[in-house]
Amino acid sequence: MFNDLLGKLEKLDLKLSRGYENHQEATLQLVAEAEYYLNYEYGVISPWEAKELETAKNFANSNWLKAATQAIAIALVVSEYSDDEYWGAYTYANQGAVRSPRRIKPM
Repeated sequence: MFNDLLGKLEKLDLKLSRGYENHQEATLQLVAEAEYYLNYEYGVISPWEAKELETAKNFANSNWLKAATQAIAIALVVSEYSDDEYWGAYTYANQGAVRSPRRIKPM
Protein backbone atom coordinates (compact mmCIF):
# COMPACT_ATOMS: atom_id res chain seq x y z
CA MET A 1 0.00 0.00 0.00
CA PHE A 2 2.90 2.36 0.78
CA ASN A 3 4.34 2.01 -2.73
CA ASP A 4 0.87 2.38 -4.26
CA LEU A 5 0.46 5.71 -2.48
CA LEU A 6 3.87 6.90 -3.63
CA GLY A 7 2.92 5.91 -7.19
CA LYS A 8 -0.35 7.85 -6.96
CA LEU A 9 1.55 10.84 -5.59
CA GLU A 10 3.98 10.71 -8.49
CA LYS A 11 1.16 10.52 -11.06
CA LEU A 12 -0.73 13.38 -9.44
CA ASP A 13 2.43 15.48 -9.25
CA LEU A 14 2.97 14.94 -12.98
CA LYS A 15 -0.61 16.02 -13.72
CA LEU A 16 -0.15 19.10 -11.54
CA SER A 17 2.90 20.11 -13.55
CA ARG A 18 0.45 20.59 -16.44
CA GLY A 19 -2.00 22.63 -14.38
CA TYR A 20 -4.04 22.59 -11.19
CA GLU A 21 -7.51 22.72 -12.73
CA ASN A 22 -9.77 19.85 -11.61
CA HIS A 23 -7.14 18.28 -9.31
CA GLN A 24 -8.09 19.69 -5.91
CA GLU A 25 -10.47 16.81 -5.11
CA ALA A 26 -7.88 14.21 -6.19
CA THR A 27 -5.34 15.84 -3.89
CA LEU A 28 -7.72 15.77 -0.93
CA GLN A 29 -8.54 12.14 -1.74
CA LEU A 30 -4.84 11.30 -1.57
CA VAL A 31 -4.63 12.92 1.87
CA ALA A 32 -7.53 10.71 2.98
CA GLU A 33 -5.82 7.62 1.54
CA ALA A 34 -2.60 8.46 3.38
CA GLU A 35 -4.56 8.86 6.64
CA TYR A 36 -6.26 5.52 6.05
CA TYR A 37 -2.92 3.83 5.30
CA LEU A 38 -1.28 5.15 8.47
CA ASN A 39 -4.23 4.13 10.64
CA TYR A 40 -4.44 0.72 9.00
CA GLU A 41 -0.71 0.04 9.07
CA TYR A 42 0.18 1.46 12.50
CA GLY A 43 -3.12 1.89 14.32
CA VAL A 44 -2.46 5.60 14.86
CA ILE A 45 -1.33 8.70 13.01
CA SER A 46 1.79 9.93 14.79
CA PRO A 47 2.37 13.66 15.48
CA TRP A 48 4.69 14.45 12.57
CA GLU A 49 2.51 12.65 10.04
CA ALA A 50 -0.62 14.29 11.47
CA LYS A 51 0.99 17.72 11.18
CA GLU A 52 2.05 17.11 7.57
CA LEU A 53 -1.36 15.75 6.55
CA GLU A 54 -3.15 18.68 8.17
CA THR A 55 -0.80 20.98 6.28
CA ALA A 56 -1.57 19.07 3.07
CA LYS A 57 -5.30 19.61 3.62
CA ASN A 58 -4.77 23.31 4.20
CA PHE A 59 -2.60 23.60 1.09
CA ALA A 60 -5.15 21.67 -1.00
CA ASN A 61 -8.02 23.80 0.26
CA SER A 62 -6.00 26.89 -0.71
CA ASN A 63 -5.32 25.31 -4.13
CA TRP A 64 -1.58 25.02 -3.47
CA LEU A 65 -1.67 21.49 -4.76
CA LYS A 66 2.05 20.89 -5.41
CA ALA A 67 2.78 21.97 -1.84
CA ALA A 68 0.06 19.58 -0.67
CA THR A 69 1.64 16.65 -2.51
CA GLN A 70 4.98 17.43 -0.90
CA ALA A 71 3.42 17.44 2.57
CA ILE A 72 1.76 14.07 1.85
CA ALA A 73 5.10 12.68 0.69
CA ILE A 74 6.82 13.89 3.85
CA ALA A 75 4.15 12.23 6.01
CA LEU A 76 4.68 8.93 4.22
CA VAL A 77 8.46 9.09 4.31
CA VAL A 78 8.75 9.96 8.01
CA SER A 79 6.37 7.13 8.87
CA GLU A 80 9.17 4.79 7.79
CA TYR A 81 11.80 6.34 10.10
CA SER A 82 13.16 4.46 13.09
CA ASP A 83 12.03 5.86 16.45
CA ASP A 84 15.41 7.48 17.11
CA GLU A 85 15.52 9.13 13.70
CA TYR A 86 11.88 10.21 13.92
CA TRP A 87 12.00 11.71 17.38
CA GLY A 88 15.45 13.21 16.89
CA ALA A 89 14.29 15.19 13.87
CA TYR A 90 10.76 15.92 15.08
CA THR A 91 11.77 17.24 18.49
CA TYR A 92 14.57 19.27 16.92
CA ALA A 93 12.07 21.03 14.65
CA ASN A 94 9.28 21.14 17.25
CA GLN A 95 10.81 22.25 20.52
CA GLY A 96 8.82 20.97 23.47
CA ALA A 97 7.31 18.06 21.55
CA VAL A 98 6.68 15.08 23.80
CA ARG A 99 7.70 11.63 22.70
CA SER A 100 4.72 9.30 22.44
CA PRO A 101 4.02 5.84 21.04
CA ARG A 102 4.13 5.87 17.24
CA ARG A 103 2.68 2.42 16.77
CA ILE A 104 -0.28 0.68 18.30
CA LYS A 105 -0.14 -2.37 16.06
CA PRO A 106 2.89 -4.62 16.51
CA MET A 107 5.36 -4.55 13.63
